[in-house]
Amino acid sequence: MDFTDCSVTTPEPDADWELVIAQGGPVAGLSSQMPGYGDSLNEGQIHALISYIRTFCSEPGWPLGNVNFSGPIFTEKAFPENEVVILPSVSHGDEENGGQGQIKAVYERRVGTRGQFEISVPWQMNAVGGRSTGLGAVEVGAKYVLHVNQAATRILSGGVEVKIPTGTKSRGVGGNTTVVEPYLLAGFAVRDFTLQTEFKIEVPMSDVSEGTELVYNVYGGRDLSGLPSTWSIGLELNGIGDRLAVTPQLRKGLTKTGALAAAWGVRIPIVNRQRQHTQWVGYLLWEYRDPVRAAP
Repeated sequence: MDFTDCSVTTPEPDADWELVIAQGGPVAGLSSQMPGYGDSLNEGQIHALISYIRTFCSEPGWPLGNVNFSGPIFTEKAFPENEVVILPSVSHGDEENGGQGQIKAVYERRVGTRGQFEISVPWQMNAVGGRSTGLGAVEVGAKYVLHVNQAATRILSGGVEVKIPTGTKSRGVGGNTTVVEPYLLAGFAVRDFTLQTEFKIEVPMSDVSEGTELVYNVYGGRDLSGLPSTWSIGLELNGIGDRLAVTPQLRKGLTKTGALAAAWGVRIPIVNRQRQHTQWVGYLLWEYRDPVRAAP
């Protein structure tokens, strides 16, 4: 491992470093040749060693992994990532409005010390007014970390997404106008809990009938252990215009390294329920720059 490579030493939280130093590589899915030093180093010495390892990164602009919180289903993380995420969602509808389904693929690529580029491609299935399927509105976007406090317990990012009208609105998939979506993201560590927020404004560029809408997501949750493969529990508040819903959810790292993870939950309408339906939602995540499992 090259400790001078900031992309290697900064993305992981101190808790992961503490775990590997104390118990050895296998506990986090890393090489069995990495011994544990928990019997010979006390907690203060382990923290001092982590601080020393951090100094090998000579570029101070990199945000530390202590604000790299577990990702909610709807609320976008403020921390830049190298990930591929598959997000399925299904709603059953009623006699008047049929069910809807979507599978969205998102590719995220970290750029520089604080930036990220992403593209998302949705495939939609719609049973409203007759069954139809097709490509939804493709989105491209970028975000940038604006601030991380010195203690690495708070992070603020800003960005913009552009929704391209690649779908066919008459068939119930996608829209018929370009939509620009500036947003702010924040994350906070509060003892054992995390709070993550997203505030976005959707501005249509040509179709004035669609109107500007405010989108907001607020997530509160906690990891149940310090392992990369930990279970996480959380609750999201999801708002779009005058519609409001809550999404209780679970997340689980699928490998010891945490490079693969899955989340699932249910989005339950609580305000203007007649304009929205209960949704089963989730994601499958792959951090493609991290090892799924290390060599022995």
